[in-house]
Amino acid sequence: MTKTQKNKNPEVWEQWDWVWHFSAYSFLILNIIFVYNREPIIVHFSFFLVLSAALGLWYIPFITISNLRVWDNPKRGALYLVLGWAIWGGLISLAADSLLLIGIFSPLIFSRFPIRWSIGITIFQTLGLYVLYIMLYPTKHWLTILMIILGLLIISTIIGAFISSILIQSTNRQRLIDELTRSRANLMRVEREAGRLTERQRIARDIHDTLAQHFTSIIMHLSAAKHGNFETVQTHVQQAEEAAREGLDEIRRIVWDMQPEQFEKASLIEAIEELAARWSAENNIQVKMKVTGNPRSLASATETALLRISQEAMQNINKHAQAKNVNITFSFMEDIFVMDIADDGLGFDPSKSKNGFGMKTMRDRAEELNGTLTIESERGNGTAIAVSIPISEENDD
Repeated sequence: MTKTQKNKNPEVWEQWDWVWHFSAYSFLILNIIFVYNREPIIVHFSFFLVLSAALGLWYIPFITISNLRVWDNPKRGALYLVLGWAIWGGLISLAADSLLLIGIFSPLIFSRFPIRWSIGITIFQTLGLYVLYIMLYPTKHWLTILMIILGLLIISTIIGAFISSILIQSTNRQRLIDELTRSRANLMRVEREAGRLTERQRIARDIHDTLAQHFTSIIMHLSAAKHGNFETVQTHVQQAEEAAREGLDEIRRIVWDMQPEQFEKASLIEAIEELAARWSAENNIQVKMKVTGNPRSLASATETALLRISQEAMQNINKHAQAKNVNITFSFMEDIFVMDIADDGLGFDPSKSKNGFGMKTMRDRAEELNGTLTIESERGNGTAIAVSIPISEENDD
């Protein structure tokens, strides 16, 4: 394993560390109970209790310091193990039952050290334990015991290697997930910057294509009026006034298109409701809103597009329809959302009227979301615009 930092969300094996801690102290308590119940009781039982308490204190860092799972310096960890082995060796010298305490050390070795270190430490521990046991408790069955210990060593090494490979794979996977999360955050940041740049470019184009031309026209007409005769002054002034009014309309349109930033913390319905209330007060047009179905949040891109479409529709109503009433209906269905905007204005014949820039923009916004925009109108009977957007897929903001 390589150097890792503690994750805010603990790994699965970290969440189960309490099992090893509980087992460690359970082995320690059971060993004390077994030794106490031996017949005859060992001579230095009080010293045995002191060593047992010392081993319990030695284990505490594995509970309180979670980053001991992977030591930055395995040599330092091995040195700390030597202290634990010394205490354990003292317990074995007082009572052979203390071999039971191997259940404390083995899980620590394979869960806290890199696999090569784990195998080496386990071999050293096992052979050292065997030599210590034979020296303290000589027996003619030493070869049989050695074979059993070697078999257990091989099995524990295989199991430890398997567990370690799982830990390494999980750690690498978590690192990959973290990198993907950071990459996604960076991508979202880049997309936001690209969106801002696109918006700046759009505003620049609007200013260049509309306002600059209107200002140029105003200057030309005023210059002509300044140097013209009395008969042409009024004509040039009137044309300059018309250019100024058209420029003012363009400024209002540009400002109108920038308004969604004011509603970042509001839902789509709340944003359009507030927008419609302001528009109604400014233009003396009654607006009524209705919601059907079960309202729910849509993707940010969808809500922004619908807000833009509603803005453009209101602007067209104010500019062309001469309406007195407008009805806006939001319909939430299982797999589709529909927004209807209907007015009681003059209306027009869609078959004889070419779509202007505003109408094309609304249709393009709907099509970008795989939706459709339908216009129904008749002269003298008002106009109705219906925007249908599919919402069957999960929204991802």
